[in-house]
Amino acid sequence: MAHGTRCGHNRPCNTATRYFTMSDTPDSNAVDGYARLRVDLHALQENYRLLANTASPSVCGAVVKADAYGLGMLPVSRALHDAGCRQFFVSEVFEGVALRQALAEAEIYILSGITNRNAEACISAKLIPVLANAGQVDAWRSLAGSWQPAAVKVDTGMTRLGFHWDEITPEDVSGIDIALLLTHLACADTPRHPLNQTQIERFRKASAAFPDTPTSIGNTAGTITGIATRGDLCRCGIGLYGGNPFSGQDNPFRAVAHLEGQVLQMTTVTSEESIGYGASFTAARNLRVATLGIGYANGLPRALSNIGEASLGEETFPIVGRVSMNLTTIAVLPDSALRPGDWVEFIGATRPISEVANLTHTIDYEILTGLRATRIHQP
Repeated sequence: MAHGTRCGHNRPCNTATRYFTMSDTPDSNAVDGYARLRVDLHALQENYRLLANTASPSVCGAVVKADAYGLGMLPVSRALHDAGCRQFFVSEVFEGVALRQALAEAEIYILSGITNRNAEACISAKLIPVLANAGQVDAWRSLAGSWQPAAVKVDTGMTRLGFHWDEITPEDVSGIDIALLLTHLACADTPRHPLNQTQIERFRKASAAFPDTPTSIGNTAGTITGIATRGDLCRCGIGLYGGNPFSGQDNPFRAVAHLEGQVLQMTTVTSEESIGYGASFTAARNLRVATLGIGYANGLPRALSNIGEASLGEETFPIVGRVSMNLTTIAVLPDSALRPGDWVEFIGATRPISEVANLTHTIDYEILTGLRATRIHQP
């Protein structure tokens, strides 16, 4: 392997767009780190096309909040736009303002709505706020009136944001150009959960008062489950990024995020010698160990200590000792071809996000949004 010029598994990456900081502006003075996050934009686009085809005739929008689940909002959104996506959802106004600079004609929805402090910015950037209560409606009505559209959130059982399903009336949002009526399923990842049907029925009753207004229900799981859980516009997130939208089912999506660490040093540990903080691992025999420049500061969960694995091609390497802030140690077989400078994968095609999430007793979303490493966006 020609270190520094090729990505993991000998994949060329000299044409990739590199992002050396957590912003989306390349820093020409920065230096590569020992941990990197390769973002496969082609796989992202393939995941979008799968969801768009599944959603049809409904429209498939993309949720790119939280910096596109940690993978870089601007390059991810541009790639999705190239794949045909025209509707985007973020959480806050500042995200929408940044996205507007990259996508001049896209529909950009603000899921957390507005405040008196940021409503003007929302108007200036031609964003579509999702209004969730009377205060937000009053603010939008006084500033934008009916000449700039908004969306309205209906709470049908998630019990977070939104007008209560059996209380909202057209009079509550009078004077507002309502572009979309939406709700969110609390248990979409478990299609047979009874709350799903309850929420659908509640939303149907609420939306009957707005007969000409497009609706939005489905996240990734809702989009795949069926027509009743989609609405006119789907809001797909986790599946775009390769995460598994369902509990206990196979994942139909391609891996997008590949978290890798570089081998800094290799050594031989003798029998009965311990490794790492707390001496949590003791070698039963002489053991080759590689130390990599990646740890929980990069989003590699500390809970993977002594139970997680890394891989390179056909080889698998168990994590030995505790994952520390910027360093992690793996066991290497005597005949391994692994050498200092090589990159091994901790999350990706061979180590799926859902597998890591299950091992660490969390969800794919938390793993993704916690990744912090040099980002390399590969077309």
